[in-house]
Amino acid sequence: MIQQVHSHPDIYRIRVDLPDNPLQYLNSYVIKGVSGNLVIDTGFNRPECKRALCQGLQELDIRLQSDTSLFITHLHADHSGLVGLFAATGCPVYMHPVDYQYLVDSEDGSTWKAAEDNFMREGMPLAEIKTQFSNQARTFSPDPHFPVNPVHDGDCLHLAGCDLQVIHTPGHTPGLCCLYLPKEEVFFTSDHILFNITPNIQVWYHMKQALQRYLESLQKVRELPVRLALPGHREGDTSIAGRIDEIVAHHDRRLAEICHLAGLYPHSTAYDIAPHMTWSMRGKQWKDFPPTQKWFALGETLAHIEYLVDHGVLCCREEQGCRHYDLVRTET
Repeated sequence: MIQQVHSHPDIYRIRVDLPDNPLQYLNSYVIKGVSGNLVIDTGFNRPECKRALCQGLQELDIRLQSDTSLFITHLHADHSGLVGLFAATGCPVYMHPVDYQYLVDSEDGSTWKAAEDNFMREGMPLAEIKTQFSNQARTFSPDPHFPVNPVHDGDCLHLAGCDLQVIHTPGHTPGLCCLYLPKEEVFFTSDHILFNITPNIQVWYHMKQALQRYLESLQKVRELPVRLALPGHREGDTSIAGRIDEIVAHHDRRLAEICHLAGLYPHSTAYDIAPHMTWSMRGKQWKDFPPTQKWFALGETLAHIEYLVDHGVLCCREEQGCRHYDLVRTET
């Protein structure tokens, strides 16, 4: 399904359904120019996503060749999975080098192993770890062997007849980049700012203080003049400042909730705390969470715990290879 979301330049949204995924669908955007085209993000490397994306491109009469470029906003497989379709036909591919390197490093499973070992130290049982082999992020990832044009914060790209500014917003991933059309004040927010759901913030072995970095990235773009915000999932909006304030308040509540739980359940692991957090899972109990959602929930819990440890609110003690957390008691 395609929808025109802006004119002059002509910008279209291709809805790429994500089967069996709570995100429901990815917004793949296309800027259709007179002498070239730009596609932003792709969907998972699975047949259903390929059909939806290719059908949308066909309806727009866009062929995958050297005058069509692909911009991958970040490494997650729902955004990068079909990059091979573009690379195989000579389409230039643009991506931040940090996230590109993560894809390369993931090929032999070492990055997943590092994440699994870390989550085991945070209390996740081995049986839960083994269920993660069905994780769609792992199953439908792209082949990382594609040439990339690296982009960095502040780069100006001239693609599809448009001048686009690259804005590096680390947090959701280390290398997530948004695209901004200054003249038109159109902002492709990817998963940095979502309007109907809150972006998941995980811990990364090669990026410390993920939540701190994310909050800083939100403030970095808060005053950006925006007439139209186009997110990676669900619907967009005409402004971002109000939504950013809502997201910051959401994380403030998360931090306060973890402090409360650390007081109620002293010397807990992150995995002990996570089931007591407030999650939007339509009334499901923790034991009924799908494996992938447990992974994301623990990662989000841990990102907030890391923030509280870094700010001296929680302390961490490791015992028998497992980390435990307590409130830091201040003398009065």
